[in-house]
Amino acid sequence: MSQVHAFFDFDDTLLRGDSILFWLRYYYRRRPLRRVFQLANWTGLILFALRLIDSHTLKRIFLMPMGLEDPEALDRMAADFVHQDLSRRMHIPVLQRLWTHHLLGHKVVLVSASATFYLRHLKTFLPMADIQGSEMIWPRGGFGIPRYRDGNLRGENKIARLQALGYAQAGPLSFAYSDHQHDRFLLAFSEFPICTRPTPKLRRLAAQQGWPVMDWPDPDPAAPPSISLPAWDGAQPPLVRRGMDIQVKLRKLGLLILAAGPGLPPTGSDPLREAAAAREYAPTHTRALRERVELRYPEGRPEEIFRRIFGESGLR
Repeated sequence: MSQVHAFFDFDDTLLRGDSILFWLRYYYRRRPLRRVFQLANWTGLILFALRLIDSHTLKRIFLMPMGLEDPEALDRMAADFVHQDLSRRMHIPVLQRLWTHHLLGHKVVLVSASATFYLRHLKTFLPMADIQGSEMIWPRGGFGIPRYRDGNLRGENKIARLQALGYAQAGPLSFAYSDHQHDRFLLAFSEFPICTRPTPKLRRLAAQQGWPVMDWPDPDPAAPPSISLPAWDGAQPPLVRRGMDIQVKLRKLGLLILAAGPGLPPTGSDPLREAAAAREYAPTHTRALRERVELRYPEGRPEEIFRRIFGESGLR
């Protein structure tokens, strides 16, 4: 019996927000003398706004001061960041869905453009997951812009990484979760794509492709979210869609501004508590997954497919 896979994006999908911006705020609060590098951050933002550099280069500029850190000290700081800050910023409904896949025996793969120097410490809370991120190579001597090993793990690069890791044939019967249109390749790669609180562009694409949307209100409720086919009016006025895009960009810009100050403490999920309670909400999420499979296979609902995805009994 072939392995069923569940692929998850991280930023704005499993995580509530952008992890690199949370990291910058955390880092500069502990290294205040390095705030001079924020001049480079703002310069990079201006160049990015003028389209003189791309987002891949902008992220490298953001991570410049990390090259000055002792590797062991950086690793300890990254571990503290994940345990004290990042772990408490999870989207509870997506975290619940991730644990449901694990309890069903699926292979969970977290594939993200986030930097591996902090992302790998999520293993403490997600020991079952294969965690893949962007690997940074710091310049010798510490000064200068870091570069990527094998590129920034974003867009089509995610598929290339999955293929290199042996997941090339994992598409059939696999699930994928993402919030952003850059992950349209990952979503199209999987048989059961699910758009989690998607950006306006991804909502439009979901409506075109018939991909389901997983939505829930703020703050994250204790109850699992519903899953349905895209319930979004593609004819919504362009000005409204543009306003939604601007709101997302302003929120991320606000996080970058907060990197210069005390910011707000993390609130919300406790991943260890969610792990302990996983079996309580798994049946509800399993029913939602079964409904999605039934939509994909409306004629006869082959029992062999159900057995492969949910096991002999599943979580009922």
